[in-house]
Amino acid sequence: MVEDINLLIEKYEGILQSEPDNKDILIKLGICYTSINNFDKAIEIYNKILEKDPKNAEVLNNLGITYTQKGKLKDAISKFEIAVKLNPDNIRFWNNLSETYRRLGLYHKSNICRMRAIQLSDLK
Repeated sequence: MVEDINLLIEKYEGILQSEPDNKDILIKLGICYTSINNFDKAIEIYNKILEKDPKNAEVLNNLGITYTQKGKLKDAISKFEIAVKLNPDNIRFWNNLSETYRRLGLYHKSNICRMRAIQLSDLK
């Protein structure tokens, strides 16, 4: 599995040589780095995207996931909160925020977010 991800990383980095601002490839590369626990590299990539596209809710969510996996839960919450403000109908964003609040012991906030996710799922 790690070998496969390392091959993808090589592929994506090769593409970025000629297309350094290719957002789709940068996102995929960030996901790859997160999946092999190279959180600092993933954070660097996501922040590079956000410099040019600060309202990219998907990247903010990915950055929140990376911070969560790194154990930086307060940083994760700040990214998830922005993501849900930018895209309030995204169930996944609400679930990620809820879970991170729960991990910090903020159960009331977690329940509010979980209920919002449930309400959204009922609408679909």
